[in-house]
Amino acid sequence: MDIFKGIRKLESRVDFTWKRHKVILSNIANADTPNYRAKDLKFREEVKSIGMKITRRKHISPTTGERFKVVEVRRGLVGNDRNNVSIEEEMAKLAQNRIAYEVYMKMISDNIEKLNKVIRGGR
Repeated sequence: MDIFKGIRKLESRVDFTWKRHKVILSNIANADTPNYRAKDLKFREEVKSIGMKITRRKHISPTTGERFKVVEVRRGLVGNDRNNVSIEEEMAKLAQNRIAYEVYMKMISDNIEKLNKVIRGGR
C-alpha cells in the first residue's frame, strides 16, 4: 500500500509548473533583447507509445531523464528588433502558471493533512 500515492501523482505537475515559471521569467527578462525568441515548456511525449519495455534487470528505464522540453514559441514578430516576446502574453502565462502551482501545492498539503489526521488517530 502506497500512502504517498496522491502526492506522487502531483509531483511531475509541481515540477512542471516550477520549471515553466523559470522559462516564462526568462522570456520577460529578455523582452528587449534583439533576435530573442520566446520559449515555453512542454511535457515530453510518452515513451510508452513507442512500445519499449524493460526485459532485463540492468536495462535503463525508458522514463528516466528529463520529462520536460523547452520549445520555441511560434508567433509573429512583435518588434523591429525581431524579438517575438509579448509581455502581455507572458504575464498572462505567468499568472496562469502561478495559479496552477498553488492548486497543486494545496492538493499536496491536503493529502499531508489527511495523513497527519490518520497518524493522530482521527483527532
